Amino acid sequence: MRLGNSKGINTLIPDVYEVMKSKDYSGDLDVIAMQAGREVEEAIKNAFEPYEQKTNLRMSSIGRCERAQWYAVKGYTPEELEGSVYLTFLQGHILEAMLVALIKLAGHDVQDQQKKHTVEDINGSQDCTIDGELVDIKTASAWSFDNKFKETGLTDDGFGYVKQLSAYGKNDNREHGYFLAFNKNKSTLKLCRQELEQDVDTYIVDLKDKMESDEPPMRIAKATTYSKAEGKEKLCMDCAFCGFKEDCYGSLVAKPVPSGKITNYFVDTNGADF
Repeated sequence: MRLGNSKGINTLIPDVYEVMKSKDYSGDLDVIAMQAGREVEEAIKNAFEPYEQKTNLRMSSIGRCERAQWYAVKGYTPEELEGSVYLTFLQGHILEAMLVALIKLAGHDVQDQQKKHTVEDINGSQDCTIDGELVDIKTASAWSFDNKFKETGLTDDGFGYVKQLSAYGKNDNREHGYFLAFNKNKSTLKLCRQELEQDVDTYIVDLKDKMESDEPPMRIAKATTYSKAEGKEKLCMDCAFCGFKEDCYGSLVAKPVPSGKITNYFVDTNGADF
């Protein structure tokens, strides 16, 4: 969608960079800054609400591992998250508020913030539309920014972002949407056009049936690979970061890598249901 001032979704990123450089902004700075401030305030307050494990399917998680969702729906208790993980969640909300404010100041039309959607009784709230296009804002590490978020769409979707975006677009009959990715290491942006899955409603119906089963769904493809050095099956990164990995695999052997940034997990075949 092109705007009267020749701005549109395809000029979004250079326009944001330019408004930061030139300080020549559009709109009411006080009003836009105040709205962003309210969103940051709400995010900080929400971060200190007591954590409650969700036992219902949510639009934000429908594309994640079905087995992990089954454990959540059935009321299994996930591993306790580290404080740094909660800080990452909070950072994402704050950066989203900042980016939306800058997009408005850059002269782009932002509408339908947190618009509610329901597909097959599963609820969710989109981020916004920008210049008439459905946009989901994602913060990313430098590696994910370079390797997962491509201008033609996501190449690796362990977090289920595509199904989430597809569900947001279903009721509005959208064929595509966008991810606006923010590189947390370099403060750079990338706009990724994503073709939406038109059968996401059918997928949700099937997923709900699986959640009703007394047996968990299959593990994700390539969940483990054999490590010759350890003589054991090594969990993939998606499984390693899952809060239900011990419920899923049974006994695990944890080995931090020398850098200390991540921990590898290996299936203890003596005690695992594998």
